[in-house]
Amino acid sequence: MKATVRYSILGTVRAQRGDTELEPGPPKRLALLALLLLRAPGTLPLHEAVDLLWDTEPPASAVNVVHRHIGALRRTLEPELRTRSAAQHLVRAADGYRLAVDVTTSDLLHFRDLRSQAQLAVRSGDPAEGAALFLDALRLWRSPVVAAGSYLARHPLFTSVGHEYVAAVKDAADTVLTAAPALTEEILAMLRQAVEQHPFDEGLHSRIIASLAATGRQADALRQFEAIRRALADELGVDPGPGLRAAQQHLLRPRAVPESGAPAPRFRQGTGPGTGLGTGPGTIPAQLPADPASFAGRREVLAQCLELLPLEGEDRPPTMTAVICGMPGVGKTTLAVHWAHQVADRFPDGQVYVDMQGYHPSRSPLAPGQAMREVLDALGVRPRRTHTGAAGLGSLYRSALAGRQLLIVLDNAYDCEQVRPLLPGTPGCLALVTSRRRLEGLAVTDNARVITLDPMTSEEGLELLDRRLGTDRIRADFQAARELVDLCGGLPLALAVSSARALLNPTFPLSCLAARLRENRDTLTVFAGHDALTDARSVFSRSYDALGPGAADLFRLLSLHPSRDITTAAAASLTGRPLRTTREEIAELADHHLLVEQVPGRFTCHDLLRTYASELSAAHDTHQARSDARARMFEHYLYSADAATALIAPHRGSIILPPPRPGVLPQRFSRRTDAAEWIVAERYVLPALVEGITHHPSVETFRRQLMRTLEVGLQPSAR
Repeated sequence: MKATVRYSILGTVRAQRGDTELEPGPPKRLALLALLLLRAPGTLPLHEAVDLLWDTEPPASAVNVVHRHIGALRRTLEPELRTRSAAQHLVRAADGYRLAVDVTTSDLLHFRDLRSQAQLAVRSGDPAEGAALFLDALRLWRSPVVAAGSYLARHPLFTSVGHEYVAAVKDAADTVLTAAPALTEEILAMLRQAVEQHPFDEGLHSRIIASLAATGRQADALRQFEAIRRALADELGVDPGPGLRAAQQHLLRPRAVPESGAPAPRFRQGTGPGTGLGTGPGTIPAQLPADPASFAGRREVLAQCLELLPLEGEDRPPTMTAVICGMPGVGKTTLAVHWAHQVADRFPDGQVYVDMQGYHPSRSPLAPGQAMREVLDALGVRPRRTHTGAAGLGSLYRSALAGRQLLIVLDNAYDCEQVRPLLPGTPGCLALVTSRRRLEGLAVTDNARVITLDPMTSEEGLELLDRRLGTDRIRADFQAARELVDLCGGLPLALAVSSARALLNPTFPLSCLAARLRENRDTLTVFAGHDALTDARSVFSRSYDALGPGAADLFRLLSLHPSRDITTAAAASLTGRPLRTTREEIAELADHHLLVEQVPGRFTCHDLLRTYASELSAAHDTHQARSDARARMFEHYLYSADAATALIAPHRGSIILPPPRPGVLPQRFSRRTDAAEWIVAERYVLPALVEGITHHPSVETFRRQLMRTLEVGLQPSAR
């Protein structure tokens, strides 16, 4: 009975003690074991177990049923167990249960550990070791389906782990093809296994094509491209994306390349932007996507971008790296591509565009080495075998850029480390980076100019609608058009989706579309669609999924706050966590542009992001958790208001309040002016709280004190 229990989830869920197969029990108990394994070594919250084990409204006895299943699992795992407190395998945690496993007893944790080791090896300059570790990790999967056979197999919590397999296969293929060609056949088999479960994943097909080409099967590679091209057209009605087209172009490209790995000789006659020529040896790349025809506004930001270029007669530009950052859907790529077209003639050696895939809906972020190879390939430079390591490849990359006047657009970067190796090191080249994150580290280490892109102003939004819908339609219903811009929060993505709906219904007045948005302000359904690149929830989710647990909790609970902006102390009370922890979580949200500090000490969330946070909170936070957060928030303002009133009008009698509940962090004031400024800043929040509070045990006391604070604090003499 003392034998180690080992667990499997990468395929059929199993538990083994030594050589003995354990029988977990009926489907719900098996699903509960899968949930525990998925959350391990962390805790499975009880409310999450209840939510996932019942497709519809759970019965009143759901919690008791979970407890009984936990007890049965304990008896299966530890037959000699006498008391729950002595359990070693399945233990009680503060808000749920935890399965005691590690990388030696859980195949999922072992897979993740090997994958992390592989990524570290690649980053450390040993891609061959990384390739071997990637394949060791992938061999643990008996199939790319988590919890196969259970009724939860298609739940997002489980399928997300299946996506880890796909991402690992892609990383492994990239590493094998560049550093371990002897393993190409094995990774090809794994790619084909993965594509069976994800038949329209273009990244998988691109790597299959590359693997076939690497083994000399050019005809098979071309057939693979043609098969996925037909499938995309027949099933989805779309053409192959840039990745697949690049794989096909690589197949068709002549094989004659420089053997030395040195930059190919350049010539300018008949090449350059707009010529339509390819990017083989001796040509000048012109890879920019098409300049958006509906580009509007952004004049102030464009002027900032133009300041990055050297003045006439100057040799050295003020910077060689520019970063355009901002919230999801704010139009970073559109701006970068438009500006790049405007200044293309300033870079006679061409323009290279690389999608870094930092927040792609289905592909993993592009490794720096792979991005370097894309740039080198565009320049007609083929690395030799001596350039397979990170150091050798980096040296070749810098040599290829030296002496050129090249514009490099690195779109959709995930973080600083992904793009830092790609930044030019000598004058003449300019890297234009876009990212949802601030990437302020590049300003520190590479003197990058960081430009934050805000949502459009009302005038810019109207200009965008005018470009997309036509002047006549905007003039015919100008007030509705202005309301559309307001309801979309000036977000270009939302405005583009709304414009597309208007174009699909050309006889509908804009007031009809505005009314639909107005009636659905509490949901993102009106901005939903089947395209992951334009569906608002999908676009926002890729930023939310990148958050740590604490920051994700805060983001969801922010939707309970009655105002768009919030102080750090109010946010700490909302979550019930320490001030220092909350500062770190706010900093994380600000880094991802899910919060913006427009006024010192006060953080603002875009209206559509608040709507998304509200949907997430309703889906993931329990009623009790939301109720407790509201109570802490109400008490934060109550005790803050009491402290402010005591300073502003000490002669007035005070209301005796009971001690605040744990987790409440009232605002503290050292001067009367600070207290008065706080009341003025919260003058819209306090009345909303007075109207909104209904279930607090001291409702009337709360209301009287807040009204008293408003009367005192907003008097002219108080300020």
